Amino acid sequence: MDRRWTQVVAAAFFINTSYGTLSYSFSVLVTDKAAGGEFGTTTVSIGFGLALLISGAAALVAGTIADLSGSRRLMAAGSVAGALGLVLLSQCQSGWQMLLVMAIFIGPAMAATFYEPVYVLMNRWFDASSRPRAYGVLTLVSGFSITIFTPLTNALVEGAGWRVAVACLGGILLVIGVGIPLLVLHEPRAPVSGHRTSAAAMLRQTFEGIREGNARFWTFTLAFFAANAAFSGFSFHMVAQLESRGFAPADVANVVAVAGILSLPARLILPALSGRAPTSALLPACVALLGLAAIIASIAGAWWQVWIYIIVFGAVFGALYPLRALATSERFSGEYYGRLLGTQALFVAVSRALGPAAIGAFVGAGGSYVFSFRVAAAILFASTIVIAAVLRLPPAGEAVLDAPSLTVR
Repeated sequence: MDRRWTQVVAAAFFINTSYGTLSYSFSVLVTDKAAGGEFGTTTVSIGFGLALLISGAAALVAGTIADLSGSRRLMAAGSVAGALGLVLLSQCQSGWQMLLVMAIFIGPAMAATFYEPVYVLMNRWFDASSRPRAYGVLTLVSGFSITIFTPLTNALVEGAGWRVAVACLGGILLVIGVGIPLLVLHEPRAPVSGHRTSAAAMLRQTFEGIREGNARFWTFTLAFFAANAAFSGFSFHMVAQLESRGFAPADVANVVAVAGILSLPARLILPALSGRAPTSALLPACVALLGLAAIIASIAGAWWQVWIYIIVFGAVFGALYPLRALATSERFSGEYYGRLLGTQALFVAVSRALGPAAIGAFVGAGGSYVFSFRVAAAILFASTIVIAAVLRLPPAGEAVLDAPSLTVR
């Protein structure tokens, strides 16, 4: 078997663990039976949002490190920071301590252990023709993270208390997060040499990479920022919106769980399909279908309409981020790929925080979910047009060219 595919699966298990321990676990930790009951759900939510924003800023530096020094040690170091942060979180006695830990440890750990460093590795493992299938396998296997770690965290919290649960998650992240990058994954080519490693030099390299983004890159990034803010906003509030229309909370939770299951085939099929159909068509189609889902949700008054909404939403939302990474890889891959991905990660992080906050503030001020979901749909439809136009431009004259990948067998 080609060694690269073994490493793709290993990288997927790494992301499974990092997302599960540093992200999905907080859907349980925010509840009253866990840290939310001690520090308040608002404080825990703010802490998680703060970590998310800091991860976006840290992704700029993480992308530079991945470009210049490789991803393996970055991923391992991020896992150590994340594990230490979780252990410290288990010892926090007040809300301000929790916020400090989330900002100093969890946020930077997210930047070093989520998808972007792995995408840089995969760009070196595979040439352009093989990347779609590889991205599909990566996102399919890593898509089980929420299925594994949400019930695991819940069981640990109920069985041993939230503090022991968080410490256990830190131990899991340390073992898997350090073991896989250092023992299983291999850098397919030597990192770029000749660069000073001082903090000042690293910052210069970071800004050099940002400057390599041309007009097409920035237009695409800003259009995706708008689309992701709209998508994150209505998806975050989908349960509350359906409940506000009179649907029973337990039933709503069940159908939303189905959306997660429906996303699994799309995680594999849609990125892999980009080897046959252009990403310039697939990504805009997914964004447009998310806009359609938001419209259906805003008018759903019967269960059959809810199911149509869930089917449309579930069929495409899991492919949104891998298709974005593929589109970036196809048009902006090369020496600065990690830094450009890091730049996009900053915008993605801000949009993931901005969308839910904007809808929440609007509804809290007396606005309706119906109007806010329709605004989200309008933004998604407008973003579809811009993304499609940008991705269909001919590649000639691009400042950032695709660099050849080296095969590891």
